[in-house]
Amino acid sequence: MYLVSLMFGIQSLSFDPLEHLETFSGCMSITRAEWEARRAAVPMDVVLSSDHDILSDVGYANMLHQVLRLRPGSGKFTAPVCSTWVFMSRGSTGRSSQRPLGKQEYKSVQDANIMVARVVILLLLCEARKIWWMLEQPVNSLLERHPLFEAFLRLPSVHVRRLTTAMCWFGGRTRKPTWVYSSHPEVSEINNYADHSLIPENTAEMVVHYVDSSGKQRIKGGGDLKASQAYPRRFGKAVSKVRSKHAAKHRAQAAKFLRLAKKTPNVANCAPAMNAKWMKMANLEPIFNFLAK
Repeated sequence: MYLVSLMFGIQSLSFDPLEHLETFSGCMSITRAEWEARRAAVPMDVVLSSDHDILSDVGYANMLHQVLRLRPGSGKFTAPVCSTWVFMSRGSTGRSSQRPLGKQEYKSVQDANIMVARVVILLLLCEARKIWWMLEQPVNSLLERHPLFEAFLRLPSVHVRRLTTAMCWFGGRTRKPTWVYSSHPEVSEINNYADHSLIPENTAEMVVHYVDSSGKQRIKGGGDLKASQAYPRRFGKAVSKVRSKHAAKHRAQAAKFLRLAKKTPNVANCAPAMNAKWMKMANLEPIFNFLAK
């Protein structure tokens, strides 16, 4: 992949190995749990640094660099911004199952489309090194209908599982039904640390119903919706515990996978039409230009 060769061609970059990367990390619940498990982990979020913005040239190059630092068999957790993919925003974004990319003339919608495309490319890199990646979204998010995510799922070597859980089972203030997509089946064990007896507060304002100027019934996110994006500390610990339990096995699986991969022709990378589509949807040309300077 040309993108990867450009990264490795930058002499000043350090590729000291990492054992976990959390992108869109927010309050860093998972990263903190990884640190407690004594693993080298890096959080990335725009609240930490403008250099972590996946939509900027330097931000995406930074994310690529961190993914390439991950040891084979290590871990990555990501949670692309969900605000334009959830049902509450569909009236304004125009997204639907039949039209998942929505109103692309709106900058916020198109930015979200590019964000997901770039995330998928990072997941491809993770697959190439047998890294256990997980991607979180609220239940019923339309992100899974993004054309590049669907294309990613159709790749012969990609086998994705989807866990359904709820943040309230880990001490979250709201129920927040959640999907966690994963490259590894062990993702199901996260729910082994869930407490189904925990009941969320009913006072949180997650959705607001209103009537617009034309008299139509509408809904929008409530005042407590943004705060619900943060993972409870117990959820971070659950993810890290499952990672610890299977770490040795995953490293061995990755080593075996890479030995075989070196002997296997890269057929997928020989499809120019496919590469052009991915480049366009992820808006990669500015990234190539930035890295080639």
